[in-house]
Amino acid sequence: MEQALTTILLSVLLKALQGSPPALPFNVSLTNARGISLDSVCGRPRVTGRIISGQDAQPGQWPWQVSLREYGLHVCGGSLITEDWVLTAAHCLDRNQPLSAYFVLLGTISSYPKPDEPQKLHAVAQFITHPGYMEKPVSRDIALVKLASPVNFSDLILPVCLPKPRDLLGHGTWCWVTGWGNIDTNLPLPPPFTLKELKLPLIDTQTCDAFYHENSGIPSQKPIILDDMLCAGFENGQKDACGGDSGGPLVCDIDGVWTQAGIVSWGDSCALPKRPGVYTNVSVYTTWILSIIQSSAPDDRSFSPSFAGIFFSALLLSLGPLGAPLSP
Repeated sequence: MEQALTTILLSVLLKALQGSPPALPFNVSLTNARGISLDSVCGRPRVTGRIISGQDAQPGQWPWQVSLREYGLHVCGGSLITEDWVLTAAHCLDRNQPLSAYFVLLGTISSYPKPDEPQKLHAVAQFITHPGYMEKPVSRDIALVKLASPVNFSDLILPVCLPKPRDLLGHGTWCWVTGWGNIDTNLPLPPPFTLKELKLPLIDTQTCDAFYHENSGIPSQKPIILDDMLCAGFENGQKDACGGDSGGPLVCDIDGVWTQAGIVSWGDSCALPKRPGVYTNVSVYTTWILSIIQSSAPDDRSFSPSFAGIFFSALLLSLGPLGAPLSP
């Protein structure tokens, strides 16, 4: 086994030195402190129900959904990916704020649950934005939040599965976005602040980029939708994520397992024709996500196989830039 892994690693390093993109990781799984493979629990809610676009979610239907809070107020969504890591958008976090300003709310379908309703509130120990993140124009909009203490998985709290690196889904694939954001432009979600769910088809990058170039004044040769983005929505608008949904997950049912395809990132207002929602493509960053988690893992929690840390380091060294930045 070690000889085989060594051969793989040498191949990766050689390709990196030659400037060619390496084969991306496969069969990589996380185990938690109790030795339980997250692959066996992620993306499998224990509560199921009929999904109707734009309707209220049911308790336990999206158990990875979290609310990122700044000074007690909901500012963004996020998704639980391990017992102590949350995935969100980089633009959701303010480096000028102390860590003590942030908390993560889990296990609830209300962004402001009543005291007697199920909920877990966890302090934040660390947040890491992607080193290439740009605020204006938005690029590489992804961040990780480490909880100060791990959660206990339950019917209401479970992680979502991460996609395989560069595992791109096809145009028209139906996925679901969830969040506590505005229900229309400048129209906040009213009490009791129940999580909304919306079914949307994916739109391929070329089509989405063409949509966004219409009436934009940006030359067609300069891409707006970059390689690390994906789009979801309808050509005629009408249904979309909106303000306050940022950082939340876009998930797709892949062979019966919910996998996070995107992170709510940006858009032109909400639900306008030919202006679908734009999401950070998680599969582009799977390697980066796992490398961050691996580097902070205690000795009793690691990747399988044990060579994964070296493997990811080699991959990160060989990955090039994702694409040209947007025009202002």
